[in-house]
Amino acid sequence: MNAPFTATLPSPDQVRGIFNLSGRTAIVTGGASGLGRAIAWGLASFGANIAILDLNGEDAAQFARAIQSELGCQAASFAVDMSVEAAVNAAFSSIEQHFNTLDVLVNGAGHNIRKPMVQMNQSEFDSLYEVHVRGAFLASKAAARIMQQQGSGSIINIASIAGLVGISGVVPYAAAKGALIQMTKAFALEMAPMGVRVNAIAPGFIDTPLTRQHAPSVREEIGTKTPLGRLGNADEMIGPAVFLASDASSFITGATVLADGGWTAQ
Repeated sequence: MNAPFTATLPSPDQVRGIFNLSGRTAIVTGGASGLGRAIAWGLASFGANIAILDLNGEDAAQFARAIQSELGCQAASFAVDMSVEAAVNAAFSSIEQHFNTLDVLVNGAGHNIRKPMVQMNQSEFDSLYEVHVRGAFLASKAAARIMQQQGSGSIINIASIAGLVGISGVVPYAAAKGALIQMTKAFALEMAPMGVRVNAIAPGFIDTPLTRQHAPSVREEIGTKTPLGRLGNADEMIGPAVFLASDASSFITGATVLADGGWTAQ
């Protein structure tokens, strides 16, 4: 008798299981608010143990307690300035000792300063690079040292469409996000032989505390210009993050996943 037509395909349980993160440990920087907060919740909802690194240690601790209480997974928090190497390394060392593994890193820490470039001073420019680029560099390096010993891991950089297309009023932010996208590609090539994947998510205009700084009229205009006709929700970044963190994306590295409501398709 001939083999069944589906004999070479994985079982339905195997297919559904590729998104399972149970038993894995994920670090989310900037995880106490905004996109990082939504992503941390999403990864934990799929079974991952979570470590939240944030400059706001109080909010990070409160959120970690909520994750542990409501989802039943392990959760820890650390008050960390992501631009300070000693602080980053200390946090990663504690996480490794506590969880005994590190499987996912989400570099989500960041901020923005909106003003014309000619009005921007050097300290403001430097502050954006210190968090978005240096912070991701320091965290990725610390994570990679652990992941390469395991022969597996997923690093996810939260970039932005501002790193791909021109957006006025945020020149240093755009430059930092462009650098982060290029760092994603280059680091992916370095880590691929070690079984570690490096990818990025480039959100469009998302309804977060950062975009709520815009005047209502500006937010309405942005929504109108977005092909889907609205700003995105932070929760809509959970899907791309879980995908890149899990075995569902096991053959994807060096990629930037657009989650922008169609903005860059125009």
